[in-house]
Parts: sequence; structure tokens; C-alpha cells
Amino acid sequence: MIELEDNIKYFITKEIQDGSVVYVYLTNVNDVNDFCIRKTNESREELKELDSEEEFKYALKVYQNNME
Repeated sequence: MIELEDNIKYFITKEIQDGSVVYVYLTNVNDVNDFCIRKTNESREELKELDSEEEFKYALKVYQNNME
């Protein structure tokens, strides 16, 4: 479990490495319909927000492809 900048606690539901980026998929502990995606590098020391809407869509595609 991790607490983000919005002071909400999230479960880490999945981590997927894509090249040198690791996408971290998070689900709100109190609301399973609330989720977000962050990224980190291979060291996993710091979570960062995604850079753009395009990267968000790409991260969703990475998740979908990983589920197939």
C-alpha cells in the first residue's frame, strides 16, 4: 500500500516494465473504481506522474497487452 500526494491510500495492483520505465497501476483502498497510474524506473525509488494524456493511453495499452 502507498499513500500518494492526494493523501489517499492505494494498493499497488500491478507493475509492468516497458523498456526502462516501470508503470505502476494503483487502486484506491476505499474506492475500487478510483485508479491511477504512475511510473518509475528500474530502481523503483520514486513514483512520478505520467507526462501526458498520450502516455496515460499508452500505459493503459501496456496493461491491456500484458493481460492477453
